[in-house]
Amino acid sequence: MPSATGKTVSLAAVLFAINAFITLRLFGIDYTTEMASIEAAYIGLARYICEHFAHFNWFPLWYGGIPYQDTYPPLLHFVVAAVTTTAHTSPGLAYHLVTAAVYALTPAALFWTAWRLGATRTNAFAAALFYSVISPSCWLVREVRADSGGWFGPRRLVTLVRYGEGPHLTSLMLLPLAIGLLHVALEKRQPTYYLGAALGFVAVALTNWIGAFALALAAASYLLAGHHQSWLRTAVLGCYAYAIALPWATPSTIETIRANAPLVGGRFTGRLWYGFLFAAGLLLLAWVLKRSKCRSAVRFGLLFSFGTAFIVLGAYWLHQALLPQSERYHLEMDMAFWLAAALIAPRAPRVAIPVLVVALAPVIVHQYRMAHRMEQRINVASTVEYKVSHWLGDHMPESRVFAPGTIGFWMNAFSDTPMLTGGFDNGMRNTFLQDVIFQIYAGDRQEVALDWLQAFGCDAVIGGDPASREFYHPISHPGKFHGLREMWRDGADVIYEVPRRNRSLAHALHPADLVQQRPPAYYSAPLRRYLDALDDPSLPPAKFRWRGPSDATITADLRPDHLISVQVTWDQGWKARVRGEPRRVWGDTLGQIVVEPRCSGPCTVDLSYDGGREMLFARIASGLALSGGAIWILLGRIPWRRRLAWR
Repeated sequence: MPSATGKTVSLAAVLFAINAFITLRLFGIDYTTEMASIEAAYIGLARYICEHFAHFNWFPLWYGGIPYQDTYPPLLHFVVAAVTTTAHTSPGLAYHLVTAAVYALTPAALFWTAWRLGATRTNAFAAALFYSVISPSCWLVREVRADSGGWFGPRRLVTLVRYGEGPHLTSLMLLPLAIGLLHVALEKRQPTYYLGAALGFVAVALTNWIGAFALALAAASYLLAGHHQSWLRTAVLGCYAYAIALPWATPSTIETIRANAPLVGGRFTGRLWYGFLFAAGLLLLAWVLKRSKCRSAVRFGLLFSFGTAFIVLGAYWLHQALLPQSERYHLEMDMAFWLAAALIAPRAPRVAIPVLVVALAPVIVHQYRMAHRMEQRINVASTVEYKVSHWLGDHMPESRVFAPGTIGFWMNAFSDTPMLTGGFDNGMRNTFLQDVIFQIYAGDRQEVALDWLQAFGCDAVIGGDPASREFYHPISHPGKFHGLREMWRDGADVIYEVPRRNRSLAHALHPADLVQQRPPAYYSAPLRRYLDALDDPSLPPAKFRWRGPSDATITADLRPDHLISVQVTWDQGWKARVRGEPRRVWGDTLGQIVVEPRCSGPCTVDLSYDGGREMLFARIASGLALSGGAIWILLGRIPWRRRLAWR
C-alpha cells in the first residue's frame, strides 16, 4: 500500500500530467505567432539579466531610464535567465518552458493547499481537476467567455499564450502554496516553518503585483476565518517577509506603481464608498460565518471567494473598479471558487477520481486542440519586431529611439536599444512621460512630436503606416513623420531620423536655457530656448558614454557658468563627481538630470547610480532579515539543555 505522502505526490503528478498535456507544445517553442503578447517584455528582461548579471541598480533601456526594481517584480525573469544560461537555449524557449511548467504545476499547488487546509485528498483532487479545465469566470462573465473561446475555454492558457501573463500565472501558482505554508507555520510554530511561510510571501510579491494584493486578501480572509489569535504573528511575519523583499519593492517603487496604476488601469474608479462597501461586506460575512459554527477552513474559502468575486464581478457587471485593472483578478476568482468547493463539498468516494478524469476527458482534449491552435511557432527573424531591433542594435548602438506598440515590446528581447517607451508603464519613474508618449502617439503635428523627441534625447522614431506589420498601430497620424530622413524601410515599416546636432545624451548650456516651467504635452513652445541651446554651435559639445548600466562619463570643455543637461531620468540615487569631488546634481522640470560641474577647461564628469540611502537601507534590512532567520533556525536546533548550559 502506498504511504499517505506517496498518494499525495501521485495525485499531484496526475494533475501536472493532465495540464502539461494540454499545453504540451509550449514546452518546446521559442517564439509563437502571438507577437502582440506582452511576454516580449519579460523575455527581454530575462535576456538582459543573462547579459548584464549583477548590474541591477539602474535600467537604462526603458522610459529614459528607471531604477531596476521598477522594471517588474523579478523572480520569474531570474528563473528564466537561469534556465537560459544553464540549458544554453534562447530566452524565448526558456520563458515558454518555465511558464508551461508553471501552468501545469498550479492545479497541483491548489490540490496540496486544499488538502493541507483540511479537505480530503479526493475532494482536493476533484477541485484541482475542475480548476484545470473549468473557469467559473467563463460562466459568469460574457466578455471572458467570448475571449476564451466558449464555456469550456482554457482561460488560464489564453491569458498565458495570447496575453503573456506569465508572471501573473506564476504568482497564482505560488499564492496557494504561501497560504498553505502560513497555515503550517501557525500550526507548528517553529522557526523553519515561519521562515518557509515568509519566503512563500516573498516569492509571490516578487513575481507579480496583482498576485501580491491577492495574497494580502487571502491572508486577511484566512485570519478572519477564525485565526484571530494569529493576527499579530502573521503581521510580524508579513513585515519580516517585506524586509527580505525590500530591495525589490522599495517604498519609492511602491509609490511609483501607485501613482501610475490609475493611469494604466483603464476604467479605474477608486471610489471611497465602494471600498467601504467591500470591507463591510467582508467583515459582515466573517461574522455570519462565525455564528454558523462552520469550520474555519470553510470560512476561509468563502471569504476569499467573496473578496475576489466582489472585485471582478463589480468591475464587469457594475462597472465599479475597486482596484486598478480589477478585471484581471478573475484568475484569482477562479482559484478561490474551486478552493472553496474543495473545502465545502461533502466527502467524495475515492472512485470519484477516475470517474472525473474520464468524464472531463472530452474537455481536456478540447482544450488541448485549442492550445495546439494557439501555440504555433513563428520564424521570428521574419518579423518586423526582430528586424527593427537588430538593425538598431547593429547601426545605432546606445542611441535612444521611440518604438511604438509591439516593436517596443520586443525591442529588448533582441538588443540593448534604449527607448523612450518601454514594457511596463506602471514602472515609469518620470510620470510626465505618460503625457509625452501619448502626445507623440495621438498628435498630428510633426513639429510638436519632434520637439519632444529632441527634448528627451531620441535619435530615431519608428513610424509605420496603417499597413505596418506592427500589431497595435498606436500612432494615430503616422503621416506626420513623412519628410524626415528614412534610415531604414521594409515595406510600410520605417525608421525615421530625428534631427539633432549633437547625438549625445549630455549637453552643455547656461542655467537660463533650462526649461523653466513644464508645459502641457500638446504645447511645446516653452521648450524652444532649451532646444535652441541643444543646437547652438557656440556651446561646447558634451560627449556622453555609458561605462555600465548604472555608470556614465561625460566629457566637455566647459566654463564655470555652464551646466550639463543629461537626458536621463532623474532620481535621488544619482551622484556626480569631478576628479573624485562631489558635484551638485538635481532634476529639471522635464524630470531629467542636471549637473553643475564647476569646471574651467576640459572636464570629465562621472555619473553613477546606487539607489541612494533608500536602497542602502533596503539592502541592509534584507541582509539582516535573511541572516537573522538563518540564525533563528540554527538556535532552534540546539537542545534546550545545552542552551541553558551556556548561561
